Amino acid sequence: MSLCFVLANSDVPCADVMSNLYPCQGFLMKGDKSPTVACCSGAQTVDKQFQESDKPDREAICLCLSNAVKKLHIDPMKAGILPILCNLTMDPNVDCSELRLLPICSVLFYITHFSFYI
Repeated sequence: MSLCFVLANSDVPCADVMSNLYPCQGFLMKGDKSPTVACCSGAQTVDKQFQESDKPDREAICLCLSNAVKKLHIDPMKAGILPILCNLTMDPNVDCSELRLLPICSVLFYITHFSFYI
């Protein structure tokens, strides 16, 4: 089964976000005790992209991740500590709808959204 999310009005394809987070699958969805170097590298790429994007793209990235969290079997505890373990700046508790109103937002791409093949 393949999950694909579309980002409306965005230059950031959700597939790219998910592809960067694919190495985190073992940590977030399986029994891996810690994220791999590849996972943290991909998460940092998404984090940087989020921080450097304009509001519509930040919202799109956030929604991509939020939709993935809802669809995939991601461990919420592990998703919550990934930002700490990988030195990310995004806040996993952000409300994506608030991004429309906030000029700056720290949204920990709640690494719980990927387009993995399960």
